[in-house]
Amino acid sequence: MIEESNGFAYWVTTILEGQMDVSVFYINNVMFMIVLLLLTFFASKKKNSISTFLLFLWVSGQQFWNFVFHIYTQFQFNAYSPGYFTAIFLYFPIYMYLTYLALRDHHIEWKQLILCFVFGSFGMVFTIWSGLYHFGSVPWSKWI
Repeated sequence: MIEESNGFAYWVTTILEGQMDVSVFYINNVMFMIVLLLLTFFASKKKNSISTFLLFLWVSGQQFWNFVFHIYTQFQFNAYSPGYFTAIFLYFPIYMYLTYLALRDHHIEWKQLILCFVFGSFGMVFTIWSGLYHFGSVPWSKWI
């Protein structure tokens, strides 16, 4: 979040042709963290497959697909993507390690993980559409 905060809103507006204010950036990130903390608390208390599934569904969208988003936009738009280094050196390794632990300790099954992976991508697409383009049109010609 620190790496992104210095330029993400400007980058969204100028490079991605979206709309974002710095205050919206902070509000979005605080809300994402609150959801993450609540799901983590729920999973630690319940210790069942549904709580772990919900946590991994959220983490897939917010860590793995965030990583993919920053890698893709870095190269597709040929401009530094604020959050690129955080995604590579923090989000992706943490996601992979947590996935390893969850599978190793049988907190989640492969089928559940695959569902989280797939539906987590929809969460990221929704986040891009709602947060960067405010449910408006996406300039697909730039994205593809």
